[in-house]
Amino acid sequence: MSLSKILTEDFLTCSICLGKFKDPKVLGCTHTFCQHCLQDYLDKNVQGQSGFPCPICRRQCDLPGGGVNGLQTNHLLVSISHTLGQVEQAKAAKKCAICCLKNVLNPPTATKRCLDCEESMCGDCSSDHVLHKFCRDYKLFPLDQFDSDEYVKEMRARQNTLCDHNNKDPVEIYCPLCKKFVCVGCMVLEHQGHDCLRINTAADKRKEKLEFRVKSTQKKGLLYDQFKTAAEDQKASVEEGRKKAKTQVKKQLELVITTARQRANDILEEIDAKSNAKLDILNDLIATATANQNRLGDVVAFSGKLINHGNAMDVLQMVSACEQSVESVQTIDIPALPAAMTQLQLITNGMEECVTSINSCLGDVIPASSGRLVTSFKVDLADCPEEMISHVTTDTNGDILIGIWCNEDRARNRIHIYDNNFALQGTIPNQRAAEKEVFGGIATDDDGNIVTGCQGSNEIIVFTKTGDHVRTFHCESPQAVAVNSKGQYVVASFNTLTVHHKDGKVLQTTPDSEGEYFKYIHCNVNDDIIVSDQDDYIRVYDSTLQLKYRYGSKGDGDEQVDTPCGTCCLDSGDIILTDLANHRLHLVSPDGEFKRLLLSKENGLYKPTDVVINHLGQLVVAESGGDIKFFEL
Repeated sequence: MSLSKILTEDFLTCSICLGKFKDPKVLGCTHTFCQHCLQDYLDKNVQGQSGFPCPICRRQCDLPGGGVNGLQTNHLLVSISHTLGQVEQAKAAKKCAICCLKNVLNPPTATKRCLDCEESMCGDCSSDHVLHKFCRDYKLFPLDQFDSDEYVKEMRARQNTLCDHNNKDPVEIYCPLCKKFVCVGCMVLEHQGHDCLRINTAADKRKEKLEFRVKSTQKKGLLYDQFKTAAEDQKASVEEGRKKAKTQVKKQLELVITTARQRANDILEEIDAKSNAKLDILNDLIATATANQNRLGDVVAFSGKLINHGNAMDVLQMVSACEQSVESVQTIDIPALPAAMTQLQLITNGMEECVTSINSCLGDVIPASSGRLVTSFKVDLADCPEEMISHVTTDTNGDILIGIWCNEDRARNRIHIYDNNFALQGTIPNQRAAEKEVFGGIATDDDGNIVTGCQGSNEIIVFTKTGDHVRTFHCESPQAVAVNSKGQYVVASFNTLTVHHKDGKVLQTTPDSEGEYFKYIHCNVNDDIIVSDQDDYIRVYDSTLQLKYRYGSKGDGDEQVDTPCGTCCLDSGDIILTDLANHRLHLVSPDGEFKRLLLSKENGLYKPTDVVINHLGQLVVAESGGDIKFFEL
């Protein structure tokens, strides 16, 4: 389909009146409407308000002081509409204009049009036309190609805008300082020393910047696709769990059909209620993600049309609005899937108890991990000196941060950053490598920075994801760091637990027992603090640093651990604890009671050192040998 047809039927059509745009006004979401259509919409729906929802995407838009008239005019649409008007005018000229001037009887049909003279002419007249001295460089264009992209582009390239100062000479220069379009003469008189640029040069520079921003926005759009795929997977898992749980119920029901019917119905309803509640959450998240992705798509599409089809004037007049739109969608956060188990499991007891307890026999519905390995990748580690994975965490974009530890040569300690396709994006080396000081522990703060610590130099060090140093502050013997819901840094040191403002100011501190090995730390949604130090138990503090309880003892039983390492929490408050030497993960209730083993060697675990839940609701487990595994909850 030709460019002119696409623009006529789609790009130039107002979605309110379904006609061609008149006085088009563009909103912050990049959707455009006729000025009078938008005014009618506001008069009927949002009178007297300073903001209003876009009629298409429902994003809240600000209304300037001048009302609808003060909104940004879509100069790209105005320019293209003018071009297409010229195209339609040219198409309307059926007869040779030269022959008509000569009063030729039955003038022949025009076959070409001179773009310089703006006249259509027959084959003979067009051949004579280019023989004239002043017309030899004029461009003739076949009338049967008026719908082609080439003709539309040629016409747009010939559009002239007049100087902002004298309003008579064609624009050739753009002044970035004054944001004026001027002729050469006015540049010399009015804009000396303003670093003025030729129109095409200025437009190319702005297009280059806009293209860079659009690329990052397109990348974020791919993250929405990834999110929705994972959400659909969770929905499928919920449905699978629903099916399995119902099958279990029905099997139990067949054994006690007479006495257990009522209880079975209650459980079926409970399953539906819990499943539907989770599905409702996931559907809402998918709907939000789709809406946000559509907004990104609209901005990218609009910007692409400006980049690919806008002339220099269009770009310069519209690029600021486009950049503002791009920046606004960049601030939209991608939803995080709930850190909750997706499947349901029926817990049943032996049939011998059925006579005395029908309810107990049919059991209860509880969340259960599917244990399905979704994907994995391996980090390359050195064998001599031996390296291991010590920490793992993720950020809101799905990037994976991995701590690499070498006990024999601590100068080799570093942080690797992988994107969600497991491509290595960068490495942050040990900043105290020369002193061979201990460098370890990873957290990400509210600014997207990486927070780590160096025990030997008594420092908390903050980096950007590109490895640029942000700040450093003193902290005595830090072994692990986490970030709580207030954006504060919570540091587990050799024998203290301390809460710092991000600038380093100490807000709270309390003694914490010394461990033989390095500590791990995690903050849950309630700002409870979980500390483990491979000393065969973990300690849980509340947000005021009061000890709530300890969990674990040495061994390989259900409530026992052997070398506990990293932890994370579900939305329910349940704690997931890595049990390195026993090759398993514990699920611990918020009050410190053992619930069950979540994953074990049977699920392919081997020496897990740390665990985190990513933005797709998957359980990410780091193994000391370099494997990073993603499990479905």
